[in-house]
This record gives sequence, C-alpha cells and structure tokens, in this order.
Amino acid sequence: MSESLRPIPVSGSRPGDDRLDSWKEIAAYLGREVRTVQGWEKNEGLPVHRHQHSRQGSVYAFRAELDAWRQARKTVAGVPAPVGVEESAPPARRSAPWILLASGIAVALAAGWLLRDTFRKPAAGTLSSVVVLPFLDLSPQKDQEYFSDGLTEEIIDALSRVPDLRVVARTSAFAFKGKANDVRQIGQQLNVSAVLEGSVRKAGDQLRITAQLNRVSDGTHLWSRTFDRQLQDIFGVQREISQAIADQLRAGRVPQREDTLNLEAYNQFQEGRYFFNQGLPDSLMKAQERYQHAIQNDPKFALAYSGLADTYAYQAEHMMLPPKLVMPKAKEFAEKAVALDNNLGEAHTSLGIVKLDYEWDGASARREFQRAMQLNPGSGYLHHWYAHSLEVQGHLDDALREMRVALALDPLEVIIHWDIANELLMMRRQDEALAHLQKSLELFPNHPLLLYFQAWAYHLKGNPGAAHRVMESLRTVLGPTADEPFSQAVFGLEYAWDGRRAEAEQTLRQLESQRATRYVDAMLAVLLCSALNDSEGLRRWFERAYEERATLFVYAPIMRGVYFPAGDPQVDALIAKLR
Repeated sequence: MSESLRPIPVSGSRPGDDRLDSWKEIAAYLGREVRTVQGWEKNEGLPVHRHQHSRQGSVYAFRAELDAWRQARKTVAGVPAPVGVEESAPPARRSAPWILLASGIAVALAAGWLLRDTFRKPAAGTLSSVVVLPFLDLSPQKDQEYFSDGLTEEIIDALSRVPDLRVVARTSAFAFKGKANDVRQIGQQLNVSAVLEGSVRKAGDQLRITAQLNRVSDGTHLWSRTFDRQLQDIFGVQREISQAIADQLRAGRVPQREDTLNLEAYNQFQEGRYFFNQGLPDSLMKAQERYQHAIQNDPKFALAYSGLADTYAYQAEHMMLPPKLVMPKAKEFAEKAVALDNNLGEAHTSLGIVKLDYEWDGASARREFQRAMQLNPGSGYLHHWYAHSLEVQGHLDDALREMRVALALDPLEVIIHWDIANELLMMRRQDEALAHLQKSLELFPNHPLLLYFQAWAYHLKGNPGAAHRVMESLRTVLGPTADEPFSQAVFGLEYAWDGRRAEAEQTLRQLESQRATRYVDAMLAVLLCSALNDSEGLRRWFERAYEERATLFVYAPIMRGVYFPAGDPQVDALIAKLR
C-alpha cells in the first residue's frame, strides 16, 4: 500500500484554536513558571515560534506541538505510554510504491544541517541520547557490508530497548553512511549527546571489531575498545558493546534476548535484513530467500519468521502484488514468530501490520503495536505504526502526537515527514502542512510523495495555480516511472484538477487495461474517479478495492468526504462491512 495515499480522518478544529500567544499562556498550559519554560526552549528544544520582527517577548506556540514535545520528552525519561486511548488489554515501515521509495534514497544527506532549526542542542551534561553510526567494513575483500550493517542494527535494537535512553533510529543513523561528517556536527543535527562509531574486519572466522563512543558537546572520547574474537563470539560482543554504551550514558541495564545461537542462521538473517532494507522488488525476493534459509538452519528463530512475514506484507504495501496473494503468508509467519517468542517486539509489529491493512481490524492492530512498544519503547518505527492504528479509529489528535514522537526518534525518515503532512491536511490545517512540507522538501528535495502532498495542500486550500505548478514538477520527477500505476493515477489527477476531462478519462482506461497484466491497487482509481465526479466508475473501483482486500480500504470511513464524496448508498454499504 502506498503511504502517500493513506487517508486521515477530518477534524473540526481550526489552527487558531490550538495557538498560545505569549510566554505567559505557554507557561500556564505547561503548568510551569515562565522562566522554566524559557529554559526548556533554550536547552531542550521546546517548540516556540517567534513573529517576524523577532522581539524576545513576541512568541507563540501550538498546543499540539507542545504535547508532542512533552510526549517525546517522556520517551527519553522512561517508557512512553500510548496516548489518548484507554486500553484494557496489553498493548519497516510503511513505504510508498517501491519505485518511489528508491527515488528518495539518501537525499537528506546534503541538507542535514537544516535539522538544527528543529532539533535543539541537548542540555549540558546530559547523556541520555545516542546515535549509532554504521560500522565500517574493513574486511580484506570489502564484502562484509551486510555483516557490519547487521552489527550496527543489532546494537541500535538492543539500546532502543533501554527505557531511559533515546536512540536515533536506523534510517536517520544510516543517512550518514559513507560520509566523513564530524561527530559533533552529526550529534547536533540529530539532537543527541553521544555518537558511537566503529568498524568490522572479518576474515574467515576471525573478527576484529572496534567501537568508540564520543561526547557531542566537545568531541572527546568517552569509551573505546577493540575486540579480537572468533565469529562464534559475535553474540557476546554485541551484548558487551551495548551494555558498555548504556553504562557510559548512565541508562541502566540493556534487556537481553537470545534470537539464535546458530551462526549460519544468523548470517542468513543478516543478509536478509540487508536486502530487505533496500526496498526494491528484487531485493525483497533476495531477503525472502535468506530468511527462509535462516529458518531452515534454526526452525525456532522467531526473528527470521518476523522478517519473512514482512517480505510478504511489503509486497502488498508496495502495491507489487495483490494482498490476497501475499498477506495470508505474512499472517502465517507473523503468528509463528509470536508463538515462538511472545516477547519479541518485531513479531508483534509484523502481526499488527497484517491485522491493520489486511484484516482491517484497527483495535487488534493497536494492541499488537502497544505490546511491541512495551518491549521496544524507543522505536520510532513502532510509534509510526501505532499512529496509523489510531488514525483508522478516528483518533487523529493522538495519532499526530504519536507521529511527532516518531519523528523525534527518527528525524531523517521521509515516511514520517509525509505522514505528518497528511494528518495536518486532513485536520484542515493547510498552512501548517505547507510550512511543514517546505522544511521537509529542503531535507528531501523533489521527493515525489512530498510533492504529491504539497499539491494536495494547495488544492484543498483553493489555489489551483500553485497545485498545477507542483503537479508539473511531480510529473518531471515521475518521468522515469511514467508507466507505473501510481504515476498514471497522479497524472490523471492532474488532468482532472485542470479540467482536462478527456485526458483524465483516458488515464482511467489505461489503469483498467493494466489490470490484465499487473496488479493495480483499486484505490488509486477511486481517487481519480472522485476527481472526475464519475459515480459509476467510483462504485466499480470501490467494489474491486473491497473484493481485493486493498490495503487502503480500512481507511475508507475517514476517506469519505475527503478523497471521495459521501452519500453513495453502494459505497456506504461496502464501508459498513468493516469491523
């Protein structure tokens, strides 16, 4: 399913209702003195805005942004409690179509310094946050990148399970892969107090792993060590490095888990994760094969079952294959992972994805994500998914807060940037959405999904000229993928908005003809039919979306009246079949 088209519920609130217009109002809202709040703004990144004349006293803030900052601050201090919704039961990343995801890889690097305006310097003396940079592959043949990347991810994962430590997520950490940035600059950009870097040299069964922890404020070394070990000792080395970092940051014990002791299974899993993170069709197939081999070598390797589940689920999420073809397999392997290890956060996440986007069961999905967050409280990926489960139940304010917590944990994950924009649009806060998108596009220039939402923002704001200009830019960006169904749907939407009905109808016929040779997510055509005011086509494609278990269909109740018109009896009858 395309993250770009995820529908969001409409809120009746207006931007002005959310605004606080002085230090006094901000302090009263937070229940603190003005001096304390001003200190938070200076040292801890409290989101306070200033008017253009920049007088010190002329400030304003938005309640939603303050709530998100406060929730993110709690995440650093301890286990974050899911917001908004009372829950009696205990509580990879959604991607755009693969071709669009591939077009946005690493574009954040050139503009990383822009994050300084959003993420402030941590308070002096505080050591409560860290980024683990990708370990370098110094092997003789330079053929162990999957292994060095895997070691990095294992350390990130272990540290993110520590409640009193904020760990920058993989996507943002790996944005600096292969870059010669100064650790102080990286730390300031990502708003962390410490940076871990290292290298791996693997020759046969011999390993040399070096690791070094640096303080961001002055660049000094806090801790460093070299490990000369046998390959079979890799699990112990991972635990030792993770605990040493937690000790240096005064974060407490690292919760330990034992995924597998089978070295061959471990190597196959690391290769699988390496390919999965590339997000391309061929890479997903390679990842699937590696995970299967890992399971053959260790049939009780729960994490490998979770990875295998995700390779199937993401073929539906990326609109590559029909959900009915791949999601049952995703469910089978996710349930197997949970059965093998009920304390594995990744397993509950995999199962939650299936329950949300295939079984259309938002309540059960929310419980799976809540359980996963209990096990891995520092994961931006999980907060992002949990936010989506709140969206389908209509809790948009809570979803936006969770999405902003996710962004604080993973500031260079473009998916979260466009999800926030989408939520703001559905709350009718177009000006805020446009401001957010402007910053996001500075980080990710010409990213197609960000441009897509920018066009929607102008369209909903009633500025067709600006929407047309953005769509023209988007057409240029999508040129190499012009035959993809998503690109076709975008072009058709542009024609419909511009009043070029014949061309829009021709695009709709092209989507129809493509169904004979490939999977076309029916919800793409639903949006186009809506723009054309084609009620008959809307009903036909909507029926297909229901029958094919389109991953967007679960959001139909909150799409209604936004992406397609309300009041059609046939469409309403299908929506009523949702749980």
